[in-house]
Amino acid sequence: MRKKNKESLPEPFRLESWLIQRANSLFYLLLAVFVVFSFLYFNVKPSIAGDDSSYIIRGINFLESGIFPTYQGPVYPLLLSLIILLAGMNLLVLKLSSLVFMVGFIIVFYRTFKEKVSYTALFYTMAILSVSHLFLFFSSQTFSEALFLLLQAGLFYLLFKGMSLNEGGWLPSKKELAFILLVALCCVLLFLTRTIGFGALLATVLFFMVERKFKRALYVTVFFVALLSAFFTLRSQIWEVPVSSGEQSSQLMSKNPYDSSEGKEDFLGFVARFKDNSNLYLSKHLMRIIGFRSDSINTVKPPISFALYLLFIFGFLRFAQKNKYLYFTSVYLAIMLGITFFSLQKIWDQYRLIIPFVPLMLVVLVQILVDMSKVKHFVFIRKVLPVVLLLSVVLTFGKGVKSMDIPTLAKNIKGDMLAGYTPDWVSYLQMAEYCHDNLSEQQVVACRKPNLARIYGKGKKFHGIYRIPSNDPDELIQYLKERNISHIILGSLRKNPKQFTGQTINTIQRFMAIIFKKYPKTFKLVHKFGNQEPAYLYEIHYPDFETETNKQ
Repeated sequence: MRKKNKESLPEPFRLESWLIQRANSLFYLLLAVFVVFSFLYFNVKPSIAGDDSSYIIRGINFLESGIFPTYQGPVYPLLLSLIILLAGMNLLVLKLSSLVFMVGFIIVFYRTFKEKVSYTALFYTMAILSVSHLFLFFSSQTFSEALFLLLQAGLFYLLFKGMSLNEGGWLPSKKELAFILLVALCCVLLFLTRTIGFGALLATVLFFMVERKFKRALYVTVFFVALLSAFFTLRSQIWEVPVSSGEQSSQLMSKNPYDSSEGKEDFLGFVARFKDNSNLYLSKHLMRIIGFRSDSINTVKPPISFALYLLFIFGFLRFAQKNKYLYFTSVYLAIMLGITFFSLQKIWDQYRLIIPFVPLMLVVLVQILVDMSKVKHFVFIRKVLPVVLLLSVVLTFGKGVKSMDIPTLAKNIKGDMLAGYTPDWVSYLQMAEYCHDNLSEQQVVACRKPNLARIYGKGKKFHGIYRIPSNDPDELIQYLKERNISHIILGSLRKNPKQFTGQTINTIQRFMAIIFKKYPKTFKLVHKFGNQEPAYLYEIHYPDFETETNKQ
């Protein structure tokens, strides 16, 4: 083991030799830190982002109504539905499943990259992952990132093991066939967990072709297509869901994901997306994760993005000659981040969209710096790098400690599930619970965040209004009637969730205003929660529409 590392590491590099001697002990120590900090950062409540609640609701809908989940990938909601079937609708159990996935990821990640990269790069990455509140956030949230990380680590483990296997002839051996099948299955599961997972197949096939393992590239592609076709066929036969039932591709191609009237994105628009997203996710979010930028600073630093791209290019060229494991990792990152930066709209700006790739990015970047320290003109890196890495871990740890909220966690565990929310959300969620307690099951309530409302509304179904489909009040009335909506919640949800500015997410307000202008007697106030940031419940009086229409 030491012989392999000795050939690829700069000498003298005392940190590396120290880490090698204590590798196993450090791994178990960091694993323990990861678990402990996961509990210290644990959040029993659903997040206000809404996607985590959406996965749960899709799982419930699948169990209760047989509605097959299509949007954002079916694997995770189906897995949640299995957990709900076994344990009931227990939010804590669902969240603990994410912790299990994350711990599994850490273990597989370590075993995959052990002896493939320097221990400096590996243990720095694990240290950051073990104390970063931004990464550990996903240990207690029902987003798909935790599952995706585990599946991705499994794919890398398989591929790294398979690199030492002989490809053989056109008729693969049983061992080779099992390897190909498992790789293809991992790629399918990644794709069906998050659409970006399709990039895993592209990276795998491209790497095999570069390595001149054309038979593997062909067989993995064939098995991937066969498995995916079998899934789509089974889904369409049992649940009658067409192959093209997803909404994501249409949304990604739009200039504005919330307003299709602005049309489709053009080539220059996608180039602009790549530039903007590179700056957002590299110079802002990545720097936040490793402790070098404050979470409250939203500016981007293009020079940082440019420097990271230069480092990556240097590493990519070096790994192509020296390290096939990191060469594949670099190919994978280039494809995954390339797809992400080209496809995402700038307005989304959510660091969780790159979280699955952060561990790989850190390993690659630190290994590049380690390798650069071998170059004559960059020998100074040997002395600077340990200091920078230690500073990064300390800063990340410090930011995490400041974000801990043990008193709120204690209140949540004791049953106060509103503790920790800002006043706007307290009012909104109280109203959701009120709807469950005071309205019949047949009365449908429209609101802006229906899935989170359903969780706090004890299972009552809410209808989500995310955009305004028309500026014609009669068409909006028809929209409500067709969905049998009897009430509507008007909340005061903040545009900036971190502070009260008076600006709110006003989709519902604008929706109601269009109707109110023509039919002022439409909405009758039923109940109110909160003062400065209130939530209102209005009853819809459809007979008024007919009366007003007859008068005109």
